[in-house]
Amino acid sequence: MIHRFQISNLFFIGCSCCAYLLLGYSTNRTDFFQLLSLFLFLCFLAYRWLPQLSLKQIFWSGLFFRLLLLGTIPALSQDFYRFIWDGLLLDAGQNPYALPPNAIANESIPFQSFLLEKMGELSAENHSNYPPISQLGFWLSTQLFSSSILSAIVGMRLLLILSDLGIFFLGTRLLTHFQMNPHRIGWYFLHPLVIVELTGNLHGEGLMLFFFLGGWYLYTKKKFGWASLSFAAAVATKLIPLLLYPVFIRFQKLKTNVIMGLCGLTGLLLFFLPFFHSLDFSTYIATIQLWFKQFEFNGSIYYLIRSLGYQWKGYNIIRQWGEIVPWILLCWVLFFAFYKKKKTAKEIFSAMLILLSGYYFIASIVHPWYLVNLILLGVFTSYRFPMVWGAAVIVSYFTYSTPSFTENMWLIGLEYGLVYGIFWWEWRNKKALFHHFQ
Repeated sequence: MIHRFQISNLFFIGCSCCAYLLLGYSTNRTDFFQLLSLFLFLCFLAYRWLPQLSLKQIFWSGLFFRLLLLGTIPALSQDFYRFIWDGLLLDAGQNPYALPPNAIANESIPFQSFLLEKMGELSAENHSNYPPISQLGFWLSTQLFSSSILSAIVGMRLLLILSDLGIFFLGTRLLTHFQMNPHRIGWYFLHPLVIVELTGNLHGEGLMLFFFLGGWYLYTKKKFGWASLSFAAAVATKLIPLLLYPVFIRFQKLKTNVIMGLCGLTGLLLFFLPFFHSLDFSTYIATIQLWFKQFEFNGSIYYLIRSLGYQWKGYNIIRQWGEIVPWILLCWVLFFAFYKKKKTAKEIFSAMLILLSGYYFIASIVHPWYLVNLILLGVFTSYRFPMVWGAAVIVSYFTYSTPSFTENMWLIGLEYGLVYGIFWWEWRNKKALFHHFQ
């Protein structure tokens, strides 16, 4: 019996290794059907084998899969070229927020022409929107690994792998503290979307989530000042945790809120302080607003509104929608902050999950790596729709397989039909559709 169990686990690891190697080293985002089949195969393997893996096996398997991708050039996203650009700007003593890349001419920046070409026109003509700690990570990667583009990629990848290791250890300890099964962390640590989009494509959500969980861990130890600084570091890595903090207010006493609020604001000021001398906040805010008013990708409710806009107005109403969304979002946040006092960690994580999911439901742009945030939040709840969404979102990559980058609305409809259906079932029944690690 033990022998068969070990053979079964080796089969899972061997098949997963082959699939990750093919994904990382021989799959472009234009190869949609190869990408789709390999990714869904990995999702099936993870779902099928997670229940029988020990916590150690989850850890070592997840780490090994990440290390397999160490030498790959990200093929599903070109954002990493902008990451390297910002890091090299900092190394050259320039503020990455000051000017868009195509307005900078500095011969001391290595690989300048190559990076400008590869990052794409959209990135090259807009200011950087990545917060200070993300910028520090870009700079650190180019400092320690400065000999080539690949060495900078390896530097960023090691940083994100370390972040995921931190998430694994913090997550298991928090789950144990909250009297949940620590094996739940496997939903995050072995999810193919997490491995492909963070380790593979170098998106910084992993670093942000490490600070976010670090804040929670320090909070459980009643180190409220340090916890708020860790939460501030999460915001200074990616701005998305700003949406979640108001939910946290109803989880604690007024005195603790005041202490953590003051420490958090102080921490944010310290993180942004090195950039204050040439940071134009109006330009920075305008850059962030592009995600509301100009960019669109893999939307759901927004696409329905856009379709009605074409019928009523005769043109794309994304700018008008972008003006409305922040107000909808504010009301949504306030509702979750004050509707009901959260008494347990499971309740507050569930509230944060539904709040952030609601934002993504109405957003005009939902890149696959955004869903990594939902997957980790889902680990601490009874909801499993984020894990399904993390698998279904791969169909959005069909867009890059067409010469004109045209989205397939049938595939997007299939994605969101599946996600909304499972979400509604779990919401109505108050229990997970998939029962692994309950």
